[in-house]
Amino acid sequence: MDHGEYCKALFREIDRLAALLSDADLSTPVPSCPAWDLAKLATHVGATERWVTAMITSGSVEKLPFADYEQGVPTDSTAMSDWVAAGVDALISALVAAPAHQQVWTLGGQTRPTLFWARRMLHEATVHRVDAALALKAPATIDPTVAIDGIDEILTILPFAPRLAGFGAVRGEGQSIALVATDADARWRIDVGSVGYEWSRSAAADATVTATAPVAGLYQFLWGRPSVPQITGDSGLLARWSAATAF
Repeated sequence: MDHGEYCKALFREIDRLAALLSDADLSTPVPSCPAWDLAKLATHVGATERWVTAMITSGSVEKLPFADYEQGVPTDSTAMSDWVAAGVDALISALVAAPAHQQVWTLGGQTRPTLFWARRMLHEATVHRVDAALALKAPATIDPTVAIDGIDEILTILPFAPRLAGFGAVRGEGQSIALVATDADARWRIDVGSVGYEWSRSAAADATVTATAPVAGLYQFLWGRPSVPQITGDSGLLARWSAATAF
């Protein structure tokens, strides 16, 4: 996917989320995000939109205080829906206007081109739109192209997540995980070490454990959302991976 495709897909995902929120009971629990209800989920998404927009428009190479963007949030479902939708309009405008070479703060404290945030926000929006759909018992489909890109993305950004500090618990040195899509020509190999991992888009016939599912299911599995892939091999390794990398 290129920058334009990320922006278009991001707009679609937020539009779908806003539609789910428009007449929802915001006190509805979100099972895939324990301790969250729809109000908290929507606040998080809307605040993240504005936080990222501020970093892009200011060209900040320092992390801005996230709490500043959680203020003045609507409590009515229709107003909340409009607030979330307005956030993506401003975000996409910022992404389109920013110089391609402009560096800003990103995950792990690293500075990267602003284009990083188009991809990151697409998957932020997709995962939380799925969370809202699951909470409301609505369809939670994911475009296969987005899901494939999202698997690449999560495997790329995981090393910058603070929670990966406990990765040694995986104890997978010399072992590997294969992810195989049943509805797309896509597969991944994750070689697990004692303190980290390497991944590639390749077959892994000799993998320690293989998870097989539609690509949207693999995407949800990696994000710790409900998914039941077919597992062959050492299921314990896969369980330890999930526990160590859960968002």
